[in-house]
Amino acid sequence: IGGEKDLVEIETKLKGYQGNQPVRVGNQAYEHIQNDVYGQVLLSLLPLYYDQRIIFTERYDSGDLIHKTLGLIEKTMEQTDAGLWEFRNLSQHHCYTYLFHWAGSMAAEKIAVVLKDEKMGKLAQKLGKIAKAKIEQCYSASKKGYSQAIGTDRMDASCLQLINMGYLDNNSDRAKEHLKAMEKDLKASNGLFYRYKHQDDFGEPETTFLICAFWYVEALACVGRVDEAVEYFDNLVGYSNHVGLLSEDVNEHDGSMWGNFPQAYSHVGLLNAAHRIAKKLDKPDFR
Repeated sequence: IGGEKDLVEIETKLKGYQGNQPVRVGNQAYEHIQNDVYGQVLLSLLPLYYDQRIIFTERYDSGDLIHKTLGLIEKTMEQTDAGLWEFRNLSQHHCYTYLFHWAGSMAAEKIAVVLKDEKMGKLAQKLGKIAKAKIEQCYSASKKGYSQAIGTDRMDASCLQLINMGYLDNNSDRAKEHLKAMEKDLKASNGLFYRYKHQDDFGEPETTFLICAFWYVEALACVGRVDEAVEYFDNLVGYSNHVGLLSEDVNEHDGSMWGNFPQAYSHVGLLNAAHRIAKKLDKPDFR
């Protein structure tokens, strides 16, 4: 709020909502390494070059930025990070991070074609192959699904994005088995979904995470389980308040709202899930 760069986190003596302590000021997350951001940047640039609805003269010259970002992916490919969920005391080779290394590289490869930049295209292609190999190292044969990180068999809802982002062929047995592995470990009632079940820096998770539930709805639609997707989507909308706003977390037992409120991430998830279902329903042979 004040424009500070150092968001030093301290614990206060405040009682907290319904006695939930500690109450913190600041945010230690500013110290965390989260390498998925590089792929996110490249994906955000792709429409400027690839979407024909954008007039060419309105595109920005981002070639240098793309080269630099690919270089950062290459530099951090072997680096562990805090992952999407900002683990404080757990640094791993996260599947989600490698998914965005892969997706960002694919985006850069497409941009390179438009820019006629052979050097960019070759680097993007190389990094995409390396990232794909890393993702495959996250596959757990015992779970028949992709785990949170290399060297572990813990399931993580962020890996639903392997289906939603097209890494896995949605018609393949691998995608359908992966979704079942996610459901077995992380699905709660009414379509709610846990981020993960293992103990983190704050203990064992007690609430479900709404964006994960909407990712789950998307994944259901992707693999053709559209009726279930619609059912769970309708259930999830019911966890909004009287003016339609959603929280970050939901307690599966009493439906109470927890975490940030209102949470933009949850609303983005709702829109994406609705769009995914609509695209499926628009196809006469969606079943």
